[in-house]
Amino acid sequence: MAIIHSLTIKNFRGIKEFQHEFYSKDLVCLIGRGDSCKTTILDAISLLLSPSWNINFYDTDFHNCDIENPIEIEGTLINLPDYFLKETYALQLRGYNALTGEIDNEITDEHEPAITLKLFVDKDLEPSWTIIDGRNEPKDISASARSKLNTFMVSDYTESHFSWSKGRPLNSILKQEKTGTQEEEKNIIIEALREAKIKIDNNSFQDFDIVVDKVKKSAKELGIDISETKTTLDFKDISIKDNRVCLHDANIPFRLKGKGSKRLISIAIQSIIADLGGIVLIDEVEQGLEPDRVKHLVRTFEKLSSGQIFITTHSQNVIEELDSERLLLLSNKNGKCTGRECPIEFQDIVRACPEAMFAKKVIVCEGKTELGICRAMDEDRIKNEYDSFSELGVVCVLGEGNNFSSRAMKLHNLGIDVCVFCDSDVDGTLNPSKQELTDKGIKIFDCESGNSIEQQFTKDMPWSEISKIVNYSIHEFGLHSITQSIENNVSGKLSKNWIEEDTQELRNAIGKAAKTKDWFKRIDHGEFLGNLYFKNEETLVETQLYSQLTDIHNWIEE
Repeated sequence: MAIIHSLTIKNFRGIKEFQHEFYSKDLVCLIGRGDSCKTTILDAISLLLSPSWNINFYDTDFHNCDIENPIEIEGTLINLPDYFLKETYALQLRGYNALTGEIDNEITDEHEPAITLKLFVDKDLEPSWTIIDGRNEPKDISASARSKLNTFMVSDYTESHFSWSKGRPLNSILKQEKTGTQEEEKNIIIEALREAKIKIDNNSFQDFDIVVDKVKKSAKELGIDISETKTTLDFKDISIKDNRVCLHDANIPFRLKGKGSKRLISIAIQSIIADLGGIVLIDEVEQGLEPDRVKHLVRTFEKLSSGQIFITTHSQNVIEELDSERLLLLSNKNGKCTGRECPIEFQDIVRACPEAMFAKKVIVCEGKTELGICRAMDEDRIKNEYDSFSELGVVCVLGEGNNFSSRAMKLHNLGIDVCVFCDSDVDGTLNPSKQELTDKGIKIFDCESGNSIEQQFTKDMPWSEISKIVNYSIHEFGLHSITQSIENNVSGKLSKNWIEEDTQELRNAIGKAAKTKDWFKRIDHGEFLGNLYFKNEETLVETQLYSQLTDIHNWIEE
C-alpha cells in the first residue's frame, strides 16, 4: 500500500521551505531540537492526506503569519492502492524508478506508478487538494479518495481512535476486512446499531410492567387501545450515529483509561493500519510510556511488513533502539528546514552519544573531568546571567579517552556544530588527529603541550586553591594514598609542612599524581575543579587555563 516517497512543504507554520526524499523507507524517526519542526512535518502529512474536507486554516498556519505567500504541501506516493490505478486517476499517474529512486513525469514499462498530491491554501483560507503530474492541469481529489490512503495521526488527542465512526482507524480496518462483500455497500456501523436496538426492543423491562399495565387499562377506559405498549429506548434518545459506538474495557470506555494506556492502545490500532498498508504518524512516541515499553514498541515497528510509519521523539531510549539509517536529523534556520540522514556507519555514535542528536552545538569532552568542568561553566554562566547550555541547545558528551576525536568527526559529518575540550598529552595516538579535526573546521580547546587538564590546573591555579584540590583528594582517597602518590613524583621525602610550600617541583608532582591516580576522573570531581576555577577566574587572565575556558565560552556564544 501507499508509501510517501518525497515531501515538499512551503510556508507552513515554522517551515518556510522543506524538501526531502524518503524513497521507500517504511519507518522514519524525526529527531532534533524542539524548534526543528518535527511535529509540523507530521501535521503537514496528516493535512495533505486527510480524509476530511472541513479543515479550518488560520492566519497563524502561514509561516510568520505571512498570508501573501500561500501554504503549499506536496507529497509523492508509491505502492499505490488499486483504487488509484483505475481510470479515474490513470492520466495523472507518474513513474517511479525503483532502481534509481527517481520520479519521472512520464510512466513507462520500466516504472512503477506514483502519484503526487498537493494541498494549497491562500489568504482566503480555503484549502484545495489536487493531483499534479507535470503534464496535465491539476485534478481535484476527493476526501473519499484520500481516505483510501489510510493515513492517521497519534497525538495527545487519541480518544477519537476508539470510536467506529467514519474517518477513524477502526472504521478503516473494518472496511478493509469487509472489502469485496456486500457489507461494503452499506454503513456497517449503523446496521450494527439497528441490530442492537432490536435486541433492546425484545428485552423485557419487568420492573416497569405494573405501571405499564395500569396505563394500558386507563387508556382503554378512555377509548384508546394501546395493548401492544412496551418499554424500550427511543431512537431519538439513543441517537443512532456511528460515533456513539466505541471500544470498552468490560464496562469502562477506553477514553477513561490513563494517558499512557490510551496512547499505547491507539498505537496498537495504528500498527494494524500500517501492517495493512496505511501511513501512521506518531508524535512523541515515548509520551506516557515506560522506557522498556518504548523500546519494545520501536522494535515492533521495525518488524512491520508493509505500510509506513513516521514518528517523532525526544527520547534517547528510542534512538538507541533504532537502526541509525531510520533517523532523520532535522535542523531549522530561519524557516529553512533540512533533514540529514544517519547512515548505518553512524550507529556507534548514535548509541554512544544519543543526547547529541538533539543538540544545536556539542562539546565533546575527552573525559569525565572535562565534562564536570563544563557543568561548572554552565552554572557560572547562569549565575552571571548568560544563556544556559540548555537554552542555547548546547550539549556536552563524553569522548571516552582517545575516542573523542572520532566521535567529534562523526558528529561533524552529521552536520552538527562541534568543538573538542581535551588534554594535550596523547596527541600522537589520535585517529583522526587534531590537525585533521582542525582542517574540517572543528575547534580544539586543549591544554599546553604535554599537559593533562589536571596538570594544567596545578600549573595555573593559585597555591591556595591547589591546597584545596589536595585536601579534597585527601578527603576522597585518604591521606596516605595522596601523600604517597605525590611523593612518588618528587626527589626525596615530602617535608612535614609540604602543603604550605609553593614550588614548581611540588606543583608538577601534584599534577602528575592527580593524572596517574585518577583523582578527578569523575564528573562531580570535575565540577569541583571547575567551581574553583570560576571563583578565581579574574586572577587567571594570563594563564592557558583562562584562554582555554574563555575560548569555549566564546564558541558557545558564536
